[in-house]
Amino acid sequence: MVCACDLVDNGGDIFKPMSKRCCTDIICLLIFILYTIIMITIAIISLSNGNINWVLYPTDYKDQFCGLADGVVDKPYIFYPQLDRDILTQMPILLVGAWWRFQPYGICVEQCPSRFSLSDPSTYGGPSYPGANLTDPSFYNYAPQEKAFLYCLPTLDPQLGLRREVCGEPACTDPAVQALPGLITTNGTACTTIESDKSVTTAWEVDMDVPAQVAACNFRVQEVNTQNFLPPDATEESRRYEEMFAEYVASGFAVLTALQTNRNVVLIMGILAPFAFTAAWFVLLFLFAGFLVLLALLGMLVVMCMITVYFFYRAGWADGVATAASVLATFPTNGTSSSVSSQGISQTIYAIMGVLAAVSTIMYIIFLFVSRESIIRCISIVREVTKVFWSLPFMAVWPLMGVAWYMFIIFYGILIGGFIVTTDQNTFASIASVVEAQTNGTSVDVSADAFSQFTDLSSSTQQRILLVIHLVGCIWALYITQCSVYTTLSRSAAVWFFSHGPDESGQVVQKGTFYCGLRVVLVCAYCVIARHLGSIAFGAAILTIMTILRLILQAIDHYTKDMQQSNFLLKVCMKCVQCCLWCMDKTVKFITFYGFIFVAIEGSSFCGACMSTFGFIMKYPAQMTVNRLVAQILSFVISLSIPAAAASIAFMWVDSLTESEGPLSVAGTVFLMAFTIASAVTDVFRCCIDTVFVCAFKDMEDNTPPKFMSQSLQTGFGLDDIEKKEDGVELTKAKEEKA
Repeated sequence: MVCACDLVDNGGDIFKPMSKRCCTDIICLLIFILYTIIMITIAIISLSNGNINWVLYPTDYKDQFCGLADGVVDKPYIFYPQLDRDILTQMPILLVGAWWRFQPYGICVEQCPSRFSLSDPSTYGGPSYPGANLTDPSFYNYAPQEKAFLYCLPTLDPQLGLRREVCGEPACTDPAVQALPGLITTNGTACTTIESDKSVTTAWEVDMDVPAQVAACNFRVQEVNTQNFLPPDATEESRRYEEMFAEYVASGFAVLTALQTNRNVVLIMGILAPFAFTAAWFVLLFLFAGFLVLLALLGMLVVMCMITVYFFYRAGWADGVATAASVLATFPTNGTSSSVSSQGISQTIYAIMGVLAAVSTIMYIIFLFVSRESIIRCISIVREVTKVFWSLPFMAVWPLMGVAWYMFIIFYGILIGGFIVTTDQNTFASIASVVEAQTNGTSVDVSADAFSQFTDLSSSTQQRILLVIHLVGCIWALYITQCSVYTTLSRSAAVWFFSHGPDESGQVVQKGTFYCGLRVVLVCAYCVIARHLGSIAFGAAILTIMTILRLILQAIDHYTKDMQQSNFLLKVCMKCVQCCLWCMDKTVKFITFYGFIFVAIEGSSFCGACMSTFGFIMKYPAQMTVNRLVAQILSFVISLSIPAAAASIAFMWVDSLTESEGPLSVAGTVFLMAFTIASAVTDVFRCCIDTVFVCAFKDMEDNTPPKFMSQSLQTGFGLDDIEKKEDGVELTKAKEEKA
């Protein structure tokens, strides 16, 4: 009985349909299920010990939830009347990064204060506030507030102040100036003070209604000042922090306003345009695959030559080869260092780097010459991959499902992680008691030791254990999502490849239709989850371990910075270990993702797939290297050109409007959105190149002539003249004609 999920009737002995697959790596699957149960348990414990209202609702200085507690149900927004003072007071908490413990003085309000008025000020708080004491202070609003979700945040609103005409030449002490009629004087003198530049002592103010003063001034400027109104106890330092905070908030809201105003431009150029540009790229690859691949390889050669020339130039070898020979000849024995560049790197180091770059360039040229047949095959594979995209365009959209899962996992990780670290949530009352005990309410200068109970980021062993387990689980989940998407895409490309077969004339053609690939991708995703989730979890666990090792090494490097400055050997060892771990991480990722291709094609376990990967590396090292190099270069060019083009068009579009708002903000947002889509599409591109390569070479190994390779791919591989095996001997048409 044929399974309804079998998309390929006959995959030979290479592609295994779903009806012939079984669950792989069951032990790892059970471990994953157990870890998931532990993660759910941690989430339940954190949610039960914490209070979800701390996340959903802001709290005032009485620890009442705005919009929820009795008395403030009709006051859903929080207003911070002394934010500058609170920032200064709780600076020790912010400096250690414990921002979630920052608790400013808050008052629940019905609406955020939208204006400042010196003649009609609004008061907030005081004894009439719900739950307040008779001695609780009331506050005035000194700055307009912008609403961000349920929070009222101050913004800059400078008022127009002094505006006058000031003359710099001639000086105010000039007798001709002293004789002018109607001269404005200050303290009995015509000289005026410039607040922004106290060194100016000879300027005088021009009365524009007196023509003689206007005519007498040779150098006149307009002085325009703005003014802000601050609380009476504000200091210069608190004002500076308040202005910095307000500037950040104003900038943030300016970006949001620009995106809201130009949302159509953002949606069109950030989402639709990248897919259109991607289609254009694949048309170019289909029509000019050979030219683009060769251009990419030659471009790589040009870059390597430029780097080599740069190193030699920095080494001071521009005077001639003789100078280079003398530098290298005297390097081991002269006992003195050569001249040092402005960056602190000696010319000898640049010379060594130049030699290494030159050797690498020569080896690259030799590699291109030796691998010319592999390059021709890679061109055919790239052209074949474009056909995969035209037949299964839904594959280009599928990585966005992975992006959605990434966002969900990150949101879940932050949410539950926040509950874990805030199970002992502090309140404004607890911080206010510390401040009162330290300063008696007379100063904002509180020592860091006084806040030790709030700045201690590891308050309990239980919290540390739960947080580590939670973070590791989130990293594992991110890798499982990435590996599942990759394996699904690989199996979809394999389905397309093995849907080919010989027709009545013996030509290998594609059989059946895919209807944009929606059913193919969904069925492949179901197959990966239902049959190979254990293998996915196995590979993702290995990637998670490598990530944790690199994080631990980064932490060690961070906390030993001072020791490395005083111990050069320790610094060198640390850099070497980081380099080795980076190389190991790249190697593990290469083998892991290639292994998922064999899982997708053959339905094997993860270990068996990795063994197959090693076998392919030993058999076809040149072809795998060329494929990976070409895929990386083309992916780099595509993933940068698409967002750059989309952002440029968006900038010109918004900038050309009559009332344009924030063209740079719109262009930056479009670039990020387009880059995300372009990176996802190039991931599909690299996956399809590797999958088609594996399928084609497996088909060549098992069938002569290939049974599933399309006619165009056989022509590109130079296999269009191979006949079937006869008595174990491969005959070509040419040999048959000779016979």
